[in-house]
Amino acid sequence: MSYQLGPRAEGVKQNIALIRLHLDNNARSAIDIGCNEGVITAYLDALGLNVVGFEADEGYAKTAEQFQQSNYSNAEICHHALSLDDLDELPDVDVIVFLSVNQQLSKIYSNEYAESFFIKLFEKAKSQLFFQPCLLHDKYGSQQGFVENDALSAKEYFDNILHEKGLLFISQLVGISINNIPKSEPYRPLIVYNKESGQSAKTRLPSMDSPNIELLRSPSQLCHIQIERAIGTRDLQCFSLVSGWHRFTATAYFIYQQLQNSIPIKYEESPLYDYYNTVQPKVFSDVWLQSGNDGDIGVLANMPLNRYVSWLPWFETIDHVDDMLAGISQAPLIPDWDLHAFGPQTNAQVLTELKRIRDLVVTFNQRGYEPELNADGFIRGYILKNGESSRFIITAGQHRLAVMAALGFKTALIKFQPGYKRVIDSSEVESWPLVKKQVYTVQQALNIFNGIFNATGLGFK
Repeated sequence: MSYQLGPRAEGVKQNIALIRLHLDNNARSAIDIGCNEGVITAYLDALGLNVVGFEADEGYAKTAEQFQQSNYSNAEICHHALSLDDLDELPDVDVIVFLSVNQQLSKIYSNEYAESFFIKLFEKAKSQLFFQPCLLHDKYGSQQGFVENDALSAKEYFDNILHEKGLLFISQLVGISINNIPKSEPYRPLIVYNKESGQSAKTRLPSMDSPNIELLRSPSQLCHIQIERAIGTRDLQCFSLVSGWHRFTATAYFIYQQLQNSIPIKYEESPLYDYYNTVQPKVFSDVWLQSGNDGDIGVLANMPLNRYVSWLPWFETIDHVDDMLAGISQAPLIPDWDLHAFGPQTNAQVLTELKRIRDLVVTFNQRGYEPELNADGFIRGYILKNGESSRFIITAGQHRLAVMAALGFKTALIKFQPGYKRVIDSSEVESWPLVKKQVYTVQQALNIFNGIFNATGLGFK
């Protein structure tokens, strides 16, 4: 049965937001005790921490491992029920996350055991302990020293446990998260115990306009972007509803309007109909010309569009230059389910796209963008920089970003594409791999960069 990704999803989302707001910016390591399905574990990894999650339940541990893999997380999941003796063997880490587990230890072992466990975890944390107690006594198996469903009373109770051991700390009730399991416990508090007497700097996520050095050195894999400045390199379409055009953004907006007015959605009336029937390029030069560009782009003009290949000058390529001149690539073919950039498309493929976009419109309109709660939930990509200006290049999540643009979202939290350089700066053109190898001249490389950087997609409208 799903828990973090099921009935507790909203509370988990709130816990993540609170942890991010109060996490020590200098923290580099963490342990997540009772990590369940690994949602918070994966998010801590995305924030740049070296994380290990411990989970006693085999089913949840397997789900947690799968969740790490699908979210490009390097966090380690250990299927193991930690004991008091085990805690002595654990290395000291900067942050320990201990949410909704203390009451289970109390009920299985004893209240004294659970208190000793809590104390040892605090001692193991070099910087912070994030702690979430249950607020119902029967969950502990015995009467507790706090008033039920009273967050401040619970905080005072657990503070006193540490005070009685002579431990020094600063504690803060940073917020509450929805619980409702059972309904008699509508929420649970999140308490952070800080070891340092002073206020540590809180975790700050960069934005696409941050200086290059900050984007490159930030331990976090996450970044805030402006949606209207997001571009696709293969289709040269922009996600802005105002100053640009993207087939999926236009279609999402069309679907949203139809749903708002209770009008049936017909493919022949959607923007995708004209698009797939008229935009049917064979090689990249066809896309380049239709987008309004005419500069010399060298071998990129010959790049096939039916393979997972990129001959952009700032990337390495597996293909030999002679093959590139002939428009031949050894990269894998794009399967039909992912071959949605251009026409022609079969009716079945188009209906799949329309359903996919419709489902996202409904979900995002109701719940918003919840990347932390979904497998491979983050939109991914990297940043182009030209002087003080920047663009976001999307590598995964076009449908999601298009729907967000159509619904009026202005910003999105993205994850940098693993394995890619985070920032491509036009001032470094001479150091780009395919320029150094003389596959492109400097001018050709800059023509490609500028054509992508200034793409609007209006030529495909």
